[in-house]
Amino acid sequence: MASNASIDLDALSVKQLTDLIHAAEAKRQEKTQGERAALLEEMTRRAEELGLTIEELVETRASKRTPKTRQDTRSKVAAKFRGPNGEEWTGRGRMPNWLVAQEATGRKRDEFLIK
Repeated sequence: MASNASIDLDALSVKQLTDLIHAAEAKRQEKTQGERAALLEEMTRRAEELGLTIEELVETRASKRTPKTRQDTRSKVAAKFRGPNGEEWTGRGRMPNWLVAQEATGRKRDEFLIK
């Protein structure tokens, strides 16, 4: 996909480079739209050969997808530590501020273990 035209990018000013980038992006979008239209036309033609509409074809594909498991449906992790004001921490992730403050005063993390 080499082009016969060669551009010396080092010789271009910032404005010229910016203009070139914008022109290239516009051309890329134009070509993408053209290829997309051609693909849709081909898929529509092939679907019609099978006696289907493009909507039926897409619907069939979408209905075969397996649903993804949502993360918020997972079981909660039990708290391992409880603070003086009832705060809880599972022991996972960043240490909460209440525990950082307690350890800064000389208390040990084990003192807050839930037994």
